Amino acid sequence: MPRFSRLLPLPTLLFAACGPHRTPGTAAAPAAAVAARCSSGPSIASRADEPTTGAEAAAVFDSAWSIIQRTHWDTTYNGVNWRQVRTDLRPKAEAARTRGALRAVLSEMVGRLNQSHFALIPQEIADAAPSTSAANRSGGSLGFDVRWLDREMVVSRVDTGGPAWQAGVRTGWVLEAVGPCPLASRLASLPAHTDARMTSLDAYRATMQALAGAEGDTAQLQFRDGRDARRTLAIVQGTPPGTITKYGNLPAMAAQLSWSRVREDGRTIGIIHFNIWMPILSAQFDAAMDSLRSSDAIVLDVRGNFGGVGGMSIGIAGHFLDSAIAIGTMHARANTTNFLANPRRVNTRQQRVTPFAGPLAIVVDELSVSTTEIFAGGLKAIGRATIVGSQSAGQALPATPERLANGDILYHAVADFISPNGKPVEGEGVIPDRVTPLDRRSLVNGRDPALAAAIRWAAQQAPRRPIP
Repeated sequence: MPRFSRLLPLPTLLFAACGPHRTPGTAAAPAAAVAARCSSGPSIASRADEPTTGAEAAAVFDSAWSIIQRTHWDTTYNGVNWRQVRTDLRPKAEAARTRGALRAVLSEMVGRLNQSHFALIPQEIADAAPSTSAANRSGGSLGFDVRWLDREMVVSRVDTGGPAWQAGVRTGWVLEAVGPCPLASRLASLPAHTDARMTSLDAYRATMQALAGAEGDTAQLQFRDGRDARRTLAIVQGTPPGTITKYGNLPAMAAQLSWSRVREDGRTIGIIHFNIWMPILSAQFDAAMDSLRSSDAIVLDVRGNFGGVGGMSIGIAGHFLDSAIAIGTMHARANTTNFLANPRRVNTRQQRVTPFAGPLAIVVDELSVSTTEIFAGGLKAIGRATIVGSQSAGQALPATPERLANGDILYHAVADFISPNGKPVEGEGVIPDRVTPLDRRSLVNGRDPALAAAIRWAAQQAPRRPIP
């Protein structure tokens, strides 16, 4: 059974935003209808209303409960009386008469554990074809990313040449409404958290849910620009950047990696950014390292990287470690696995090389999750990397998906992960050595404080090369 650590941006995968705002020319709807559409709800072909019998629902519930009973690494179940959970919720499952009602019960069940990496993925989402063709109208991209800053959703990145860029959107703008739906009202309905990182994660997920659409759909978006002037733009969803990939029975996703060089204080700094830990990016990362191997220092920008295949972390770590050092340990119920770095001895042309030994900075934020935290936390703990940015999510439980009898996927954690310093990554996450959060004013002025700080640190650490 494959095991990997990953946090899915589940609301983005499970639900999409209200449909009519994505189609130009839609007539204004009555206020009640607008409110209903703005609450949330699936726009893809949902199977939530399909009927089920009490016996079928109870069988699916029993199966899901037993999977966790059998695989949870902590026999105290995080302090939850797991047998009592079954007693409490099985009658509700038997009473369910639709898939949607049963899903609500199962979601409540895994929610009782109050841990990351437990979720239910509907069959129609998990089995969606990994295609970006216009004919199939798979998920599109508006070409910008956002972050929750000072209680507003601020544009943190715009793909140069993408739909948002072509429409004039720039970093630092505030996203205020999607179609007829004010974003503030959607975000105000989110649960309250004492941990600001959870608030940020929830806000991001809700916003991505609102922005979801298929290629060719048009989103009517209202922004406040860098001078606080309101602008309403119609932006057509484009092809997602990167490569669409699918792993096992998880939903299709877009994997993207890019690299570049910058000069800082006379040094050359290589920068690699990637958004997810998927095997399809391994060869691209190797190629990036081949291109950047002569750099004086490397910066890895993994902000907003939600995780992926946990085993990839030891391969990527091997580009920066010359021995098989453990970057952490995974503790399952029946076994313990050391994550030993795999030093890279050859390049993509099968020529002998040594792992990169220069300064390494890793940029993280509150949306750096799961395998990203395992990797960054491990390299920090053994002193190989300096971490820059803001504290990561603290959601790093290795997990696996299993299909239930009704076709839905139960995504559930099967292990805890301990950093080389003996601390669990779950909860605290990775605390930067240099705390450099984003702020709207810097973004409006075209600056990225966290990336700039990482580049500056890397240049300061790199030895100046002798003048020939």
